[in-house]
Amino acid sequence: MQERSGAVRQRQTGVGEIAAFSTPGFNQGGLRFDVAVDRRTVVVHMALDVAAGECVALVGPSGAGKSTVLAAIAGLVPLRSGSVWLDGRILSSPERRPVPLRVRRVGLLTQRPGLFPHLDGAANIGYSLPGGAGHPRVRELADILELGDVLAVRPARMSAGQRQRVGLARVLAAEPRALLLDEPFSALDRELRDRTSAWVASEVRRRQVPCLMVTHDLPEAQRVAARVAVLAGGACLQVAAPDTVVRAPATRVVAQLVGYHAFVRVELTRPVSSAGPSPLPPGAATIGVHGDLVSLVPEASSEPVRGVELVGRLRSLTASGAAVEATVELDDGSDVPVRLPLGHPTPAIGTVLRLLVHNPPCFDDSGTLVHEAETAAEVVAAQPAPGAPSPHRRAPASNWATTR
Repeated sequence: MQERSGAVRQRQTGVGEIAAFSTPGFNQGGLRFDVAVDRRTVVVHMALDVAAGECVALVGPSGAGKSTVLAAIAGLVPLRSGSVWLDGRILSSPERRPVPLRVRRVGLLTQRPGLFPHLDGAANIGYSLPGGAGHPRVRELADILELGDVLAVRPARMSAGQRQRVGLARVLAAEPRALLLDEPFSALDRELRDRTSAWVASEVRRRQVPCLMVTHDLPEAQRVAARVAVLAGGACLQVAAPDTVVRAPATRVVAQLVGYHAFVRVELTRPVSSAGPSPLPPGAATIGVHGDLVSLVPEASSEPVRGVELVGRLRSLTASGAAVEATVELDDGSDVPVRLPLGHPTPAIGTVLRLLVHNPPCFDDSGTLVHEAETAAEVVAAQPAPGAPSPHRRAPASNWATTR
């Protein structure tokens, strides 16, 4: 498995092997951590290098360990093993006395901003600044984050979105050397969320600070982050550029988490490279089907198209914003989601449809990606493998937002 900026390496941490994702040429002006933390039902372990000016988004289902990773870096939970380094200075290690929180210069914004209830918005933002609420930086941040109306208001009278932005302003006012943001835009409406997240991303680059951001919103991660780390069950499963994670998920588990809700057995027409010691021979394999990467083949189309063609029967239609969600059932019982734009001719329920799956990822029987999406169409037959068992019915949707 490769990532945009480096290869995966393995390291022993006392809790078994954990994946450590390293940036080649990583210098000392960033965040480096390799942490293992005991939780009630799982050991959360992750290792990553985050360069100065880089934002990495942590995504995954609830309970995956995302917030625990931030707490470990901030020094709020003890480490079972590992260490945390910032700008070449060690902050935490089981063998060393940790650097006190007040001098770490790590800015942490949790899901609950923790504003001081007896202080108004200006005093909360300026808490760490000389002169407090009267410091010019308070007004500057308030204007950027559209908080002018709450500078004289206490938190109890603010909306959830206002409290979240005041908390963000307070963190940024302290000029941290690293940013740890736990769902920082979750209480904002879409338009304000887009403006605020774009500004935060530009600030990370301008200030040249490393940033880790937890989100349940994959499109948000794609807008803000240079890389996405997918976590599940306390482990980091893949780190790569956002588009790579979506188009070439490392495993079927990752694929399900980024919006692949159907997996279809197909026939490989020639050997392909695999993660194992030898190529995957011709025979049955599994492709992932993402609702945003499927289209209907026009009836009159005779042009060659790049992708895997499937045939099924329309089972249901559901309105979804500016599109219609269609569910097509294949002969093997697999359900394939298709998004049709509003205004597209709507076929009748029961109609037989030809589907084009655009450059799907292909997985072996262990659930590992066996080749990149660009070559999938060249090695996969058009129809599902005849007589193949069908344990690959529509997968349960994950509990965090996908690209749809």
